[in-house]
Amino acid sequence: MSSVRRIDGMKTVLFIIDSLNCGGAEKSLVSLLPLLDYSQMDVSLSIVRRGGVFEQYLPSEVRLIPFPKPGPVGRFFSNALFSVSRRVLAILGIKRHGAEVAWICKRPFVPKFKEHFDVAVSYQQGFPTYFLANKVNSDKKVAWINTDMLNAGYRPHFNRQFYDRMDCVCTVSDPLSGRLSDAGFVSQDKIRVIKDILNVDVIKSLSDVPMDTFKTQKSIKILTVGRLAFPKNYRLAIETADVLREKGLMFIWVFVGEGDERELLETMIRQKGLQDQIILAGLQLNPYPYFKSCDIYVQTSSFEGFGLTLSEAKILHKPIVTTNFPSAINQIHDGKNGLIAEMTPKSIAEKILRLVNDHALMETIIRETKNEQNRTAETESVKVNQLLTEI
Repeated sequence: MSSVRRIDGMKTVLFIIDSLNCGGAEKSLVSLLPLLDYSQMDVSLSIVRRGGVFEQYLPSEVRLIPFPKPGPVGRFFSNALFSVSRRVLAILGIKRHGAEVAWICKRPFVPKFKEHFDVAVSYQQGFPTYFLANKVNSDKKVAWINTDMLNAGYRPHFNRQFYDRMDCVCTVSDPLSGRLSDAGFVSQDKIRVIKDILNVDVIKSLSDVPMDTFKTQKSIKILTVGRLAFPKNYRLAIETADVLREKGLMFIWVFVGEGDERELLETMIRQKGLQDQIILAGLQLNPYPYFKSCDIYVQTSSFEGFGLTLSEAKILHKPIVTTNFPSAINQIHDGKNGLIAEMTPKSIAEKILRLVNDHALMETIIRETKNEQNRTAETESVKVNQLLTEI
């Protein structure tokens, strides 16, 4: 990445994202940016919280510009107001999404972007979208939504005011589009569906890097990848592991990711005596050797906007068991290229055991994933380039 000279006659485009830590939106953005048409666009990126692991993958054509921050006094008062507000809401038993509270508390102190852009894009819901709606000077505004905002705890009436200011709202799946418009977050006529982008060649190449975690394991190797956070429902995964052990299955289950539920999950694992079965491997800059080495990939999410890790597992031809969150059916056809379970430990365990005991089914699923082609790098990048140049 570098600071590049502004080029006359080119459309200026700004992307805003909360961070480039390991996550679906972050992974999608660093996959998208190299595919933009830089003969048509002069692209800038502003990151709210710097230092994410994916920053090293930004292409040199992208100008990285600082996110406007309040001065010391403004920072002190905004942080104090945010802290007090969270405590008061907790005492009163009022649930509010942290991004909504943060915006209300910090909006008066966050400066506007001084620079003008032709198109500005928030590549995440929450704070980046609130900032885009109120603090960015651009001719056109585009917002990306990559999670089920209703299940994530966002309030439709609060967020609608920001999405009404957008010229276009991009969602990552058809089911997500329907849920957002039905709930009142955004008008259906503003929505475009653009799936998360994955670079198949890069994923396959990175998966060949040697990795020892699974090598010595003779038992069934299960993998789950994602933030250690409430939406990913790792508590359900631990309950499932308990059922599998009771059923006598010899297995090792690795969770790749980091998050604010680590301590809670470690406590659950100790209480259930699953230290020999479950490994919390932490954040991995390259998770793909784990995908390649596992026998079964399991997704226990309560909700997903799209479910990027399911696509990654399919690219590496892994049998999948996933919970039945609405967008799962976009990628998994039950019994064909994976198995869909109810959101209960019993159901997920039954599906895992079905794969373990039915080798013909496992081979059928693997064969089906090999027949599939993930062409999002081609199809979805065309949609994005067209959107940004024509809007």
